[in-house]
Amino acid sequence: MPINAKKVIPNALLAAACLSSSLDVFAANNGTAPVSGFARSFILGTPLSDATITILETGEKIKTDKQGHFGPIQYPVGKSITLVFEKFGYKTTQSGTVIVPPAGLTGPYDNITFQIPSIETYYLLAGIVGAKIDENSCHVTSTIIAYHKTLDDIPQGEAGAKVTLTPYVNETPFYFDIFKNVPGPLKDKTNPFTKGLTETSEDGGVAFFNLPPRDEPYTISAVKSGVVFTEAQFLCRKGAFINISPPRGPMALK
Repeated sequence: MPINAKKVIPNALLAAACLSSSLDVFAANNGTAPVSGFARSFILGTPLSDATITILETGEKIKTDKQGHFGPIQYPVGKSITLVFEKFGYKTTQSGTVIVPPAGLTGPYDNITFQIPSIETYYLLAGIVGAKIDENSCHVTSTIIAYHKTLDDIPQGEAGAKVTLTPYVNETPFYFDIFKNVPGPLKDKTNPFTKGLTETSEDGGVAFFNLPPRDEPYTISAVKSGVVFTEAQFLCRKGAFINISPPRGPMALK
């Protein structure tokens, strides 16, 4: 009996150790991290409460609170997440697509935010910039962000950047101007009336209209001499409007 015990106990301990190691690996590969953010109206910046946020990849739905905040929700680390905002009277708006890191997406420089135009504002802006909306395509706007700027910073854009899409699409980007020398509430806000810009203003806004839908994400890249930027990705679904607002658009790195 003692001899058998000497043979069995080490094997049992080894098996337990292997099982524990396997569980640790499983937990590491299948861990979750918190994701949160907020939604505001495009022009006034007021919180948008009681809106529905749907996770495109899973179908899970959550609500914004009185301050327009949502989450935190727990989401698998290393997996992509895309959110869709819906509220009566406002344009249904999709976020960019982000890979959730181990630290999650909850801080001021890594959460997911929404700037939502009303339906009337969306079509008014499209008309002002001269875009002919094809409902079989997707349409994306993004902010090219200056270093460590958020939606709370006005202005927030990195001026002088040129923007491209990968894969290449034969659509000219529309760069938004900024109201600089205008007193009152329009100062430093988006100016859609200027046409023919070939690079970003301090507003940082850029738009591509009528992009062909595809299963894999598009990548938005920004280029400016002496500046390195992060990149942003988005899923182009038929009829989708995507707005990649700070801090998720391409951001200048210090």
